[in-house]
Amino acid sequence: MAVPAIADISSGVALKEYFINFLAPSILIYFISFYLVYNFWESTVILFNFKKISYSILLLNMLTMATVCLIPFATGFLFKFYSYVAVNIFFSLLILIISLLYIVIFVLLIRTNFSKYFDKKDEIKTTLQDSYDDGMEFPNLKLYMRGVTLTLFYLLLAPVISSLISIVLAFVSPVLSVLSFLLIIVLSFIIRMKRGNKDTLDGVDLTDDEREFIDDIRKSIYGE
Repeated sequence: MAVPAIADISSGVALKEYFINFLAPSILIYFISFYLVYNFWESTVILFNFKKISYSILLLNMLTMATVCLIPFATGFLFKFYSYVAVNIFFSLLILIISLLYIVIFVLLIRTNFSKYFDKKDEIKTTLQDSYDDGMEFPNLKLYMRGVTLTLFYLLLAPVISSLISIVLAFVSPVLSVLSFLLIIVLSFIIRMKRGNKDTLDGVDLTDDEREFIDDIRKSIYGE
């Protein structure tokens, strides 16, 4: 956000137009962009509570970080041309790609670190009985999630939802397209509130490492 030259602001009317048409939108975009970067940083901190990290995951994380580093450019692009549909779509697509990369990293980390837990999902289903509906299964990935791991998945899914909504809104209103990313804050708050009392694995036979993993993730999400 560059300070305008005195020659560009020749009157109070010009200053008002500058504030409304450029400065106010730029400040809004700046804070939303800053929050998005913070959200990805928070996701990185939570994800790397996992103890086993393969070289392929590190390479994927490097690609993700390289993509995150494009956010300042995309933000500057949005500063100057936020009223253009294509620019809003470009920014939203970038956030969508980063969000999807985080989900892929999460899936790989879960499969690498918690495979024994997922292998005995039928046993866990019998033990938990009625509360089993709280879980989620992906047949193609052979991945079963419940408890705090499901909450983490939902948190990573929030920016994906916001990005898709932003892309749609770009054709309606550029401002609404940018504002839609605030939905991440709302979704994250709701997820943490709704899932707080469900992130338990009581009655399930876990190893010490598995239970430590659950506790570490819970502390990262809820700050306990």
